[in-house]
Amino acid sequence: MAEHADLKRNRGNTILVFGAHPDDIEIGMAGTICRLTACGNEVYSCIASVPDKRESRIKEARDAAMILGIKDVIVLPIKAAQLGYNRISIGAIDSVIKQFQPKSVFTHWVEDSHQDHVNVTRCIIAATRKNHFNVYMYEQTIPGGITPAGFRAQYLVDVSKYIDRKMASIHAHASQLPRNGPRWSEGVRGRAMYRGYQINVEYGEAFEIIKINGDTNLFNGETEVGEVAPEYADAGESAEELVSVSFQF
Repeated sequence: MAEHADLKRNRGNTILVFGAHPDDIEIGMAGTICRLTACGNEVYSCIASVPDKRESRIKEARDAAMILGIKDVIVLPIKAAQLGYNRISIGAIDSVIKQFQPKSVFTHWVEDSHQDHVNVTRCIIAATRKNHFNVYMYEQTIPGGITPAGFRAQYLVDVSKYIDRKMASIHAHASQLPRNGPRWSEGVRGRAMYRGYQINVEYGEAFEIIKINGDTNLFNGETEVGEVAPEYADAGESAEELVSVSFQF
């Protein structure tokens, strides 16, 4: 079974975030994870495989998880050569979903240029076929190749308060810094700045929606998505500052 602590789960505020490899999750949605945990959600990250330097890379993933407030890091018992759109991978992912009973699941973009990222999401689509919860995809991992498809930024989240923690979690993957080059982290920050600009905030992260089942407000304790406080109802553009999550269809 997957490597994780035996902790009690509560479906009402449990969120599973999947990544094919260590550091994928932090690149895609570390700021959103910080915001989710700050609202009292129990966020668990699930790494499908570790292609090299297993012990050190799992340690880096756990160090990054502590920065983000992730409850636990799950590492699936799948070898890199086994990871694919197959019964072994689907079964491993299915078992985690059944055990944790999440409210929402996050995964890679299904049109990502990396085959492992694509296969993880295809497995998740199969494992979530009963449609019991929300499923979102974060943007293509950086670095990534050019693809013929275009990411549809349907759900944008303000992560301005958490950009420093996002970058710190990426730097926790020290083994990847020389591998990806000096502009790697600048590219990640730059994309977050671009997504923030789209919703009139400093930094943002974008998601494409696979399916929604029930409540779309991920941030318990915050103002309902899109809701404007009564005192700003007639304030025109100033009311936009209160809307920290944006849908685009």
